[in-house]
Amino acid sequence: METSTFFGLFWGWVIVIISGILFVRPSVLRELKKLVVVDRGSGIMYGFLSIFLGLGTIILHNVWTLNWQGFITIIAWLSLLKGIYIIAYPEPSKKTDFEVRILSTRIVLAIISALALWMLVVIYMK
Repeated sequence: METSTFFGLFWGWVIVIISGILFVRPSVLRELKKLVVVDRGSGIMYGFLSIFLGLGTIILHNVWTLNWQGFITIIAWLSLLKGIYIIAYPEPSKKTDFEVRILSTRIVLAIISALALWMLVVIYMK
């Protein structure tokens, strides 16, 4: 299996599964947001996990094209940048209204989930 296909399947299924859980059980999203914002240790672990997954994908697959392979690279860079932001600047997330964070997270999840489903369909159709 080539690297692009592996990362496409990996990120695609991770996004679909996690987004599905968070849409079916909104209380899980609320608890996760509270945990990351309130408990600094959880926020740091979440940030490091994002950095590891993003950086690992970038090192092995940094392909900038306008197709599903480019989407993998964008996901990886967003993961890396989010991890850095969460660790370096935890204060802004505490100042933002909690309901606004929940709504914006759900909107982003919907968009990313639709793109991940598209990517999975393209990979399985090839």
